[in-house]
Amino acid sequence: MQKSQLSVIWFDNRNGTIAWRVDGIFHGVRIRKNFKTREEAATAKAVIESKAAQATSGLRSVATAMTDDQVREAESLFRRVNGKSRSLSFYVEYALTHYREPEFEKTLPQGIAEYVAFKKRELDQDQICAAQYRRIDWELGRFRKVFSRRPLAEITPANITAFLEKEGNSMKTFNNRRGLLSTFFKFAFQRGWVAENPIPKAPYHRIRVRGGMADRGSARGFQRGDGAARDRGPRALSRARWRGPMVRPARRPLGSGQVAGR
Repeated sequence: MQKSQLSVIWFDNRNGTIAWRVDGIFHGVRIRKNFKTREEAATAKAVIESKAAQATSGLRSVATAMTDDQVREAESLFRRVNGKSRSLSFYVEYALTHYREPEFEKTLPQGIAEYVAFKKRELDQDQICAAQYRRIDWELGRFRKVFSRRPLAEITPANITAFLEKEGNSMKTFNNRRGLLSTFFKFAFQRGWVAENPIPKAPYHRIRVRGGMADRGSARGFQRGDGAARDRGPRALSRARWRGPMVRPARRPLGSGQVAGR
């Protein structure tokens, strides 16, 4: 394989002046260009080598007003949207249209501290019970340990779902813990700490309730009690269905000398 190499050499023109030439074979192509000064020849040599390197590596030289950091960020974003159905401009426009900055920057520990203090005032005013306050403080303390270094506005529905599913809780426990976090993020949303409440996008499990209240008495007795209550009105019917059938006390056998009905 022929080695690619360019060099800058000088030579005498026919008119007696000195000229500078970029000479050599580069990637199988003969290069011979003349310049008046050595600086022009060296610049031309660098340009030829740079274009060849870009062609082989997929890079291109582009004149831009962006800084090096901005260029690297743009390249990173283009790589992320590679293969997507939309262009980078579409995603930028969507973010500019729909994304809202939070009014106040707040870390998660700061937000939880203010929310727990708010609930403590509700406890002092008998708005919530002590058990409910302890539950809020305990659950949010666990949430704070997992996302202690995360800004409150950057917590996503995926983060919340992963937190709730981490311990393999039952669906009822999952819903209960989700509800507790929901009240916290509503509190944060009302105070402008987050631009959007992430809880509605976290899953909620529908739980089917099976069975019902235990039967009291026989089915026939319940039908008799239900029918009698229906005759007395809807409120009596509702009470009869809640209490179950009406059961009469058993009669004692008549003793000697007793008369029935007395």
